[in-house]
Amino acid sequence: MEKTAIVAAALALTFAICAEAYLGQVQASFRSPAGTDTRGLARAADYLYVLDGNDRGIVYRLHPISGSVYNWYVLSWPGANSGLAFSAPSYLWVGCLSNDVVYRTAAFTGSIHSAWNAAHDPYGCAPRCAGDGGSGTTHLFTTDDDPDYLFTHRLGDGSVVNSFPLGTASNYDCAFDWRNNLLWRGSGNYVYAHTPAGSIVASFPSPAGSPRGLAYNNARLWIACTADSHIYRVHCPKDFFAVEPASVGRVKALFR
Repeated sequence: MEKTAIVAAALALTFAICAEAYLGQVQASFRSPAGTDTRGLARAADYLYVLDGNDRGIVYRLHPISGSVYNWYVLSWPGANSGLAFSAPSYLWVGCLSNDVVYRTAAFTGSIHSAWNAAHDPYGCAPRCAGDGGSGTTHLFTTDDDPDYLFTHRLGDGSVVNSFPLGTASNYDCAFDWRNNLLWRGSGNYVYAHTPAGSIVASFPSPAGSPRGLAYNNARLWIACTADSHIYRVHCPKDFFAVEPASVGRVKALFR
C-alpha cells in the first residue's frame, strides 16, 4: 500500500473514532420502571437505582445496561421525594421534599440508617466521591431551585460546608463526575456541567425532554427523561470535547 493510502486510511480511522466519541452521544436506552415519576438515579458498581418520586416513594434496582429490574421496595416515610445518590459500601441517599430531610438508607432494602435536615428542598443528590460506584465519598452534593443553589454537606450531620449559586434554574436531580470534577444537572431540555463552585463549563442537548434523573459511572452518564419515560446511557469522557453529531469536526464545547 502506498504511503498516501496508508495516511488516508489512518485519517479515516481517526475520523471514525472521533465521530463515535462526542460528549452526550447516546449509547443505549431502556424504559424507566418509574415512568414519568422518575425523580432520581444513582449508580453503584453493579446496579442502577431509580427513584419513583411520587407519594409512595419507590426505589428500583436495575441492571445498568439492559434495564431489567432485580427488585424494588417502598420507602418507609411519607411524602414526595427527589434526588438519589449512592455511596460505598452500600448506601442510598434520598431527598424528601415534604420535610427537607435527606435519608441514608440500605441500598438493597431501604431501611433507614440515619437522616439529617438539609434546610432546603433537596431536588438533586450526588456523592462527592473519588471513584466509580460512590467509592471514597466524603461529602454529599444537593441542589435546590428556589433559590437556585448548589450545597456541599458533610455526610455525618448534613452541615453545609459551602454553597454557590447556579446558572441554571432546575428542580431536577444531579450527578457527580469525579474524573472531570464536575456536577452534571438537567435543566429544561439540556444537561449542564457545573464546577463545584457553580460555574457552567459545558452543556449538551438532553436525549429527550425533561432530564429529571442523572447518575455517573465509568465515563458514562445515565439520564432519565420523563418526557418519554426512558433512561439513556450517554458518553461522558475525561477531558471531553463535544461535537455536533451532524457536523463532526466542529468543536461545540471545549473543556481543558
